[in-house]
Amino acid sequence: MRNLRKLSVLFLVAAGLFLFNSCDKDEVVTEDVVAITTATDYINLINSFSLSTVDEVTNSEESDLKSATIADCLTVTIHENEDGEFWPRSWTFDYGTENCECFAGNYKRGKIHVSLSDWWRNEGSFREITFEDLYVNDNKMEGVKTTLNTGLNENGNLTFTKNVTDAKLTYADETSMTWACEKYSEQVEGGETILFADDVWSVTGAGAGVNLDGNSYTMNITTALIYNNGCFYPVSGIMEILTEGEDLKVINYGDGECDNTITVTVGDVTENVEL
Repeated sequence: MRNLRKLSVLFLVAAGLFLFNSCDKDEVVTEDVVAITTATDYINLINSFSLSTVDEVTNSEESDLKSATIADCLTVTIHENEDGEFWPRSWTFDYGTENCECFAGNYKRGKIHVSLSDWWRNEGSFREITFEDLYVNDNKMEGVKTTLNTGLNENGNLTFTKNVTDAKLTYADETSMTWACEKYSEQVEGGETILFADDVWSVTGAGAGVNLDGNSYTMNITTALIYNNGCFYPVSGIMEILTEGEDLKVINYGDGECDNTITVTVGDVTENVEL
């Protein structure tokens, strides 16, 4: 199975070629340096920590929160409170010790631990997600993801603050990327029903880390990313990636289509990229 950063067509980073000065003042030697990290590497890193299956299972109605076998190789266990109270709840998502084929043809093994202080729709509810020897397509995931329900905004929509800290994705070849972010989610459609199928989310925020080349980068959502439930990638929105020593990358997710195609603009060059 290809690892995450090989899931998509390799993006040619046209602006990743640099000229370096060297030697003495009488001689200039130019050398082409091609960045290893592609636009899809950044996107796949972010998507690795989206954890939609975990969210959907632990977002169920209170009466539906129970242990279950979700797939042949995924077992979800609820750990009951010693005092008999329903909240807080905690779960273990166990994918086993061998690769388990999951959504979109991805393979997982290891465990995800989840704790939730209250039903996710109640203001103040706090969810924490950690990983135990978790591998996605043989790439190891580390870090902590938290979600805080910040209540209804002035539009009457549910809002959440989501943080990822100490995140790291280590590939099979021992290269790695790190990631930390703070995002703000607003449920702009579907809040009046209990169905997940009609949910639409608007997400803003920013993050930073170190890429495969060992260079620092920042990400900033400049136009809110719109997520339709059932679509693996945002259907619209713009994100900018600024990497040390490179030109700005502008990622455009399109005009609302549920697909896996984006445009990446670096300088005057725009490429269509299939994720």
